[in-house]
Amino acid sequence: MKIRTFFKLRINIEALDLISPKYQKCAKFYKGELIIDEKNNHEIQLKIFFDEKENLDRKISLWYHKYDLNLIQYFKVIEIEEPKNLIEIDFLNYRCKEIQKSTSFYEFDLKYFIVKLTGIKTTFLNSEKLASTIYLNQQSFDLIELNYYYNQNIFLDDEDYTWKPRNKIENYIKFGKISFKPEHRFFRTTKNHSEKILIQKEPRLSLEYSNLDVKEIKKHIELLCTLYSFYSLENIDYSISRIHTKDKLHIEVRDVSSNITKDYHGIFRWEFFQNPLNLLINVNAVHLLENSKFYRNIVNRFIYSLKTNGESKFMILYSILEQIRNNYILDKKIEKEKAGNIPNLKKVTEEYKFNLSKTQTDKFIKDILENIIDIISEEDKELFKKEIKYKLTPIKVVSMINQFQSLFDYIEINPVDFKLDFLELKRLRDSIFHGRPVNDNLKVLNSANLNKCLPKFVGTVILKYSGINDLKEINKIEI
Repeated sequence: MKIRTFFKLRINIEALDLISPKYQKCAKFYKGELIIDEKNNHEIQLKIFFDEKENLDRKISLWYHKYDLNLIQYFKVIEIEEPKNLIEIDFLNYRCKEIQKSTSFYEFDLKYFIVKLTGIKTTFLNSEKLASTIYLNQQSFDLIELNYYYNQNIFLDDEDYTWKPRNKIENYIKFGKISFKPEHRFFRTTKNHSEKILIQKEPRLSLEYSNLDVKEIKKHIELLCTLYSFYSLENIDYSISRIHTKDKLHIEVRDVSSNITKDYHGIFRWEFFQNPLNLLINVNAVHLLENSKFYRNIVNRFIYSLKTNGESKFMILYSILEQIRNNYILDKKIEKEKAGNIPNLKKVTEEYKFNLSKTQTDKFIKDILENIIDIISEEDKELFKKEIKYKLTPIKVVSMINQFQSLFDYIEINPVDFKLDFLELKRLRDSIFHGRPVNDNLKVLNSANLNKCLPKFVGTVILKYSGINDLKEINKIEI
């Protein structure tokens, strides 16, 4: 018999009774039940029991739709009733997906409604010393399947048939402060007396470590997912994590997208010999863990950019270069003299040094610009005159191309090797940024957006940030 999970719940919404004042006032404290529906893709359900005179389900629904706030942040579990080894239920930053209510939902002489959640974390007392397991979404399936081969021997009628999958990754792989093994969980999905036997495979990572807390372990897990995502250009994420720490078991269930993908090798397929593990074993895990939030952000934006096209694709890719350049400046890797001892990005965008005072310099540039009016078409002359005062500062500022060049020199990469003229890209970026029609630069835009050009260039810059300086000298995993 499956043990049910019950707890005491407090709902901290003061305005609930104002929503429907004619009904009995809310009790604030309620009996709740947590249900993880394994038959329905581990859907997370929160049952809340109440006296039907309160009309709590209607009040909650009206409040939720009126204020459009995260309902779950107003819920707090204050006491676990059962099971006895469950010591904490944490909603973290997860949200409400749906409120399900019905006139026929009754149990324990109480009415109840169901709130479906995007995720939840539970902590149990547990003395078992097992490997932690991280279950991944279906986007990861083929990436894990790469590690397997199966016996294909033809068997005779009088022989017993055995089906033995073999994981070519026999040993755990060191990664930062943990070790991991990519594997499938195999399980039978048919009924006991069925003539057909169906075996289902569930992709997961097994983890080994010592003396780490949940936060540090999760940081490693998230980074592994980010690296798998970068390789495949798909959103690789975990749906369930079972993390052991000393005498506790932490289980987190999450609602993540899960789809089978057609192409899971990304644009660095051949550089990593068609194996994502060759990416994972070559990155500087320590550096990426220290900068995990920044790295996850640029990888997510990189993946998103390649699912767009045109100006959007170009501008996202270009902005990733800006983010990485800024990160190198703040880390005192480039532009050290300009940025200062405590790096300041504003100091890097410097003005040229002029022989005249600021007032004299501005007047000199203004006079020169006014002389240009004669060659401006009649229809734009008045507009140009009005905008002269806004053109003074850009003329005095050193081109930002120099900052990019210091980045490219530092990480040893040349845009020309990717058939890119960076001055041309900078002009295109400025043109799009200022809202000018891109028609005249359509050829440059389309050429830059080819996978072998700007996407491959930006991806290579990301790899260099990851610690892979030369793709021709990477280590290969032995399988």
